[in-house]
Amino acid sequence: MRPAHYVNIEIPGNEKGGGPSRPVVAGAILRVLHGAFRRYPGKFALALPGKENSLFACIRVFSPTRGDLDLLVDAVVDNPAIRDYGRIGYPRAVPEKFDGPWKRYSRFRIPTRKADRDPDHALRTRRIAQADENKLPFFILSSASSGQRFGLYVEIGPAADHQGECKPDSYGLSVTTRPFAVPDLP
Repeated sequence: MRPAHYVNIEIPGNEKGGGPSRPVVAGAILRVLHGAFRRYPGKFALALPGKENSLFACIRVFSPTRGDLDLLVDAVVDNPAIRDYGRIGYPRAVPEKFDGPWKRYSRFRIPTRKADRDPDHALRTRRIAQADENKLPFFILSSASSGQRFGLYVEIGPAADHQGECKPDSYGLSVTTRPFAVPDLP
């Protein structure tokens, strides 16, 4: 997959303070997107454009073709999380021969609680502390199979360039064994 097209899902701020916060809405929208990403594996890559204080104002989804974005929008547009709390923008093409900056959005793995049963090997505790120290953004999600809630941490970093084919996971993120980057568009 090459990130040639993209669509933004805007998450308006809640100025009145009565509804869910942006991170909560972003988590709900990612749960919906995850279902579509699993239905169409390897077609979509995720990005969180914006500055640190506005990371959850927009979720950007990249795909190789405009038709793939149409598939995605058709699959998610009627879901209440997106219909009531998000605004899907108009699909756009990444400029040809894009020479701007690239970013990698990688899943930062936090082991399950089971990993901390041995006090001498508190890997989960160390990874959470590392994520907090680096102020990594995270989504609160629920597992459809076990019902457990978990945090999906995203490590964001610059990349030299595209680095070949994108093979995103079912959340649209880069993983250690399949690193890739997407254009860092304004």
